[in-house]
Amino acid sequence: MGKRVRPPLNDQVAELRAPGLMLLLYSPAAADALRLKKNYARCFPDGRALVDKVNDGEFAACGVRWAAADYLLHFSATLDHAVIARASDHVRLGLRVTSSTVCVRGGDDLFDWSECPHDQRLRVADGLYEVTACMLQPARDLAVRIYFHFAPVAALPDLGYLEVPELYGEAPVA
Repeated sequence: MGKRVRPPLNDQVAELRAPGLMLLLYSPAAADALRLKKNYARCFPDGRALVDKVNDGEFAACGVRWAAADYLLHFSATLDHAVIARASDHVRLGLRVTSSTVCVRGGDDLFDWSECPHDQRLRVADGLYEVTACMLQPARDLAVRIYFHFAPVAALPDLGYLEVPELYGEAPVA
């Protein structure tokens, strides 16, 4: 019997309420390793440890400005040029996907790696991805929208971040 092929990632949406100052994307195996060690202070002794995991593609993370806002996160394998043209900010990330699943969560508590809720799970084919996150300037009293484009790659991008990259959503410069 052949391996079951999952549909391509396209137009999946996750909603996060008050995620803190960071968004995290990862495969469940990355969180399983942290849960097994049970000493998160050793896993993340400082911000540099998380940055190393971002640079290695184990986690994709980006800082956000509005910790208490609601976020609508749109995920797609097709690049929407209209979104890119309207984006007020973007970051480039890499991610290694296993188990055909990506979890999405806020980064407000790096000590809590409980199982990812089902409404925060994405179905994504296993492999390596270059992920481009684009933020649109939020309208007053509406959820912040971030669009994530997943492009399959043969090797993870060489990111070399010194800190977790940030999506600040400033108004575009004319």
